[in-house]
Amino acid sequence: MGVPPPDDPKHKIVMGYPSMDRYHLQATPAPYPPPTVYGSSSIHHHQLYPSTSSQPPPPPFQHDGQYPNAAPPLGGNQYNQPYNEYYYQQHYKPLVPLNNNNDSDSSSFGRVMLILMIVLVASMCMMSLVMWFLFGTYIPEFEVASLKVSNFTATDTTLTGTWEVELSVTNTNKELAVNFDRVMSSIFYKEALLGISTLQPFQVDQMNRSTVNFSMPAEQKPNDMKLQSWVLPTLSQDQSNGVVVFSLRLAMKTNFTTANLVYRQENLRVLCENVQVVFTVGGKGTMSPGLGNICLIRLHDGDE
Repeated sequence: MGVPPPDDPKHKIVMGYPSMDRYHLQATPAPYPPPTVYGSSSIHHHQLYPSTSSQPPPPPFQHDGQYPNAAPPLGGNQYNQPYNEYYYQQHYKPLVPLNNNNDSDSSSFGRVMLILMIVLVASMCMMSLVMWFLFGTYIPEFEVASLKVSNFTATDTTLTGTWEVELSVTNTNKELAVNFDRVMSSIFYKEALLGISTLQPFQVDQMNRSTVNFSMPAEQKPNDMKLQSWVLPTLSQDQSNGVVVFSLRLAMKTNFTTANLVYRQENLRVLCENVQVVFTVGGKGTMSPGLGNICLIRLHDGDE
């Protein structure tokens, strides 16, 4: 192997990076083509790459002042007449055609139904009013006309006596009579039962007043420790003072009837509270006038 000559550039000792000239081909760039003249103006085209085909240059551009692709003036239409008529002159047609006749029929039907409902409700109200005026029921009025006690004796251990009651009943109904059935009467002193009795059925006619008389004997229970412990001593003390306050109560079944029809049935409770009886010598007592005469009426649900 021989030593290269010192003039050989490939084997020169240089400082820095090696030269890359040997890896590149030496090419001479093509010169720019001459400017092309179009009309009165010259336009320079810079061709970066040389042309690979030999084609004749394009003909010169002749400008005649017309713009074939120019936009139409504002407000104009670039489409022909049929296209314009279809999109701009046709009226809007909805997808679902409106049927005004069906809407009017539905509205008319709704108004008719509303009017019929109003007429029906008004007729029912008028019928109820007529029935009330013709067969309206009023609860009868009760009043203790008289209350007497005879042979009354009250000690700490015994009780005797008889209560005689005169009861006034008024029927204020113009078309209905009142029948009273299963009538039970009782007499109380401070919520302690002293006597009980059963009355016969009776009737009070339309716009009429009837008087019912009945009596109740004293009923003492021998084994009633409450009655003997504090009721009888208190009752004996009140009798010695001359005034005893009793309570009369009645329970009955009431029928409001016409000629052959039972119009209404009610279970009544009649409460005649705070009836004062003045006692004299000999065990006789008479109700004080003007006190405890009017009775209260209470309707009771259910059977007796």
